[in-house]
Amino acid sequence: MHQASSIAVASAEDVARARERFLSREEDESLNVRRLILASWQRSQENDIDVDRINVPYLHDRDTTTPLLRSATPILDTLHQQLQDEPVSIILTDNTGIVLDRRTTSRDLTRRLDAVSLSPGYSYAEEFAGTNGIGTAISSGQAALVDGREHYSGQLGQFACAGAPIHHPTRRTVVGILDLTSWAHAPGAMLMALASATARQIEEELLAQTDLREFALFQEYLKACQQSGGAVLAINHDVVMMNEQVRTHFDADEQQALLSYAADMVRADERTLTRTVELPSGRTAHMKCVSVRSEAGQAGTVVRVRLVQNAARTTAGSALIRGVRSSLTLPGLVGSSAVWVRCVQQVSSCYETGEWLALAGESGTGKLALLRAVHQLHNPTRSFRVLDPPKPDGIETWSAVLADAISAPEAMVVLEHADQMDDLTAELVADQLLEITSDDEAPAHRARIAITMTSAELTTNAIVTAFARTIEVPPLRHHVDDLVDLVPYLLGQLAGDDRLTVSSQAMAQLRRLNWPGNVTQLRRLLGEVVKRRHSGVIEVGDLPPEARTSGHRVLTPIEALERDAIVQALLDNDQRPADAASALGMSRATIYRKFRQYGISLPLAR
Repeated sequence: MHQASSIAVASAEDVARARERFLSREEDESLNVRRLILASWQRSQENDIDVDRINVPYLHDRDTTTPLLRSATPILDTLHQQLQDEPVSIILTDNTGIVLDRRTTSRDLTRRLDAVSLSPGYSYAEEFAGTNGIGTAISSGQAALVDGREHYSGQLGQFACAGAPIHHPTRRTVVGILDLTSWAHAPGAMLMALASATARQIEEELLAQTDLREFALFQEYLKACQQSGGAVLAINHDVVMMNEQVRTHFDADEQQALLSYAADMVRADERTLTRTVELPSGRTAHMKCVSVRSEAGQAGTVVRVRLVQNAARTTAGSALIRGVRSSLTLPGLVGSSAVWVRCVQQVSSCYETGEWLALAGESGTGKLALLRAVHQLHNPTRSFRVLDPPKPDGIETWSAVLADAISAPEAMVVLEHADQMDDLTAELVADQLLEITSDDEAPAHRARIAITMTSAELTTNAIVTAFARTIEVPPLRHHVDDLVDLVPYLLGQLAGDDRLTVSSQAMAQLRRLNWPGNVTQLRRLLGEVVKRRHSGVIEVGDLPPEARTSGHRVLTPIEALERDAIVQALLDNDQRPADAASALGMSRATIYRKFRQYGISLPLAR
């Protein structure tokens, strides 16, 4: 019969016999092995773990600055000193089994651990290494002792491993594993007790470090509230604070938008950032985001928020937004969300006054399409010219082209990718623009000039500073509600009017995506759908593989092909990673690494 899942193990001979019978597919009630171990053997078998050799992946991008490692380091230092005469290795991993730190004084044990890649940077999750103290503790969610032949892989049979989960002090999720590894048949009760006690110490230090970070964030938050007298919010991974001004001056939708913008600014990893944003109500806000550090590391971010316009302008602006929603239809553009409509209104207003305009936004957001649409609305018969940045050795020829483009009455000239110009070229182009437009020609007949760039934070480029007004085109993830307009519109362009519709489930799946490639990515994705379905209703199953992932960056063509192949292999093999890896001719370690790289999570949306 199965024994209780405790640290008490059967004799080495009994376990060895049970393992051989299990590997020979002789599962029955007489296997003399603990439930915890048998369940792990079964998972290892399902994952097709090699019983003869260890094949675990090495992760080059392991993070060595995490709160977990910062909190654990002094505790590991002390324990290492206490065990310096013992053949015991102290191992710390993250919650996925990647080894972050290893301390060993025994040269022989160090050599043996290196031989099985139980060292920093390697993952000892069960899906890679089979039954072991680290991976089994993660999979089972409890402390795990794995001794000798209880390991699924024969190469690990020389060790005894005791892994204890380390829990986040507030969320209570597992953030890491503290593992003690020694030679097989070392005193298991001692290893388990020491591993569990050390894990508790690390949790207490994590709590103390969390308190330090949150205290530092709270202090900076209070200071900002006292100094500014305006709207202030503070965020980190666990905490959101906002003062009374945020609650009273911004409604729930606006507060959520501010938090979303703040999260984007935090990911930029800069000490201080400023940004002007459009809120769902149509109002404009200026955000100053300041990173806060403490003795315990990065504490969070404090954001000061200021409305750009006063209440009277806000009321008028809101009315104008409503009017734009109902009356301003731009050729080639759709969208009715407040953030998008406000952006359209601002660009149209600048065009009407002839003001030089800089459009900033991520690739694929529709900057050029928006400028073209506004020009076609106001001056459909006049020329619309788009110029790429000049090459350093072709500035004279390019300058002549620019002068010719600007000379056309009421034309619109767009200088794309202005932020890609080097400083010298940008200064020459800025001087030329100022010289060409300084004549006495009636403003109504002058050419409209605009530039596009990817970042609104770029202020040192001479040509950018020559433009007094910068408007940010929102990324698709900030106006995802416009998918209900965009998807039918793009399908109409790709397949013909009303030939294809989208089910509510498929639309819901599209709304879940991050859209790093924005509208350009959406159009390409729908183009893939149209190749396979020409009419009827698009269901989730009709969406291409990239709609089943959640990546935060645009992939290269080769990466996209590989991601699609992996997703399709998973769909073809009932979402079994081992079978998908076999079908693709790659190892299980590789396919799991690709999961993380491409944002693939199971189960896939069907």
